Amino acid sequence: MDKLSSASLCGWLRFKHLVLLVHLDKSRNMHTAARQMHLSQPAASKMLRDLEAYFGFQIFERQPRAMVPTELGTQVVRHATILLNDTDRLVEDIQFMHEGGYGRLIIGAIPAAAPEILPAAIAALKRRRPRLAISIDEQSSDRLLQALEYKQLDLVIGRLTHVSQHNLFDFEPLLEEPLRVVARRDHPLAGATEVGLAELSRWPWILHPLSSPMRRVFEEALAEAGIASPADTIETTSTQTTLQLLLSSDMLAVLPRSVLKRPLASGQYVTLPLIIGKPLDYYGIITRKHQPLSAATAELVSELRQQVRMAAPV
Repeated sequence: MDKLSSASLCGWLRFKHLVLLVHLDKSRNMHTAARQMHLSQPAASKMLRDLEAYFGFQIFERQPRAMVPTELGTQVVRHATILLNDTDRLVEDIQFMHEGGYGRLIIGAIPAAAPEILPAAIAALKRRRPRLAISIDEQSSDRLLQALEYKQLDLVIGRLTHVSQHNLFDFEPLLEEPLRVVARRDHPLAGATEVGLAELSRWPWILHPLSSPMRRVFEEALAEAGIASPADTIETTSTQTTLQLLLSSDMLAVLPRSVLKRPLASGQYVTLPLIIGKPLDYYGIITRKHQPLSAATAELVSELRQQVRMAAPV
């Protein structure tokens, strides 16, 4: 093959090649991938051979029971997935606007941003763009960043979870978050003037998954104190699920202070006299590097900055 160039690739590559790579990566089976594309298996196999001949390396390793992407093949599949997601968004946006809509904005947000800053920013944006469709995906930062990389989201309000991610994303810090231990108001520990981590570790807990920054702060605080991780835990990223579980049990949870403003005001919950570890690193606005923002996304970013300026200190 001659030296690979974007011009030659655009002239040769077809969308059906990308679809085959993604189906094959998900199924790891040529027969299944061919059936999903309504092709014969020989035709699908030839497409893959053509791709590998063009790139000059093996994209999938043929194993007895599966087809597994090679190291280089993994990168090809990754870019194929991004390109197809971008195509889906193109079609969706065009259809939406053709039918009288005014575009769509898809936001990823960690729970800490969802209760206060983000809704206020969205409300301000909707006053200027009332027919803009907005979707919010509330998850942990690690999952949101993967969706952002694969162009399933327009921006994320969250945290970078690995130092290498600055190569993929731009990050603008917004707020840092102290973590508090929360329980229902009639919990046996409610009203205690002093509690320690050693005592708390013996209670059941509701925690974020191990991959989340919030859980990492919690585990680091335990490790520094020489205390084993709790054995009785439920893992969830849902703030609402966490609050409901707290009301119906003696479980404890660790949550950012801003998430707790309204639950504490309701009188159903209390925070214990202990702050867990150092405050979470600043969460912020995360966007794909070297890619211009849509007008609606840029306006939302501006509103988020305004909300931070107006926010009272936690």
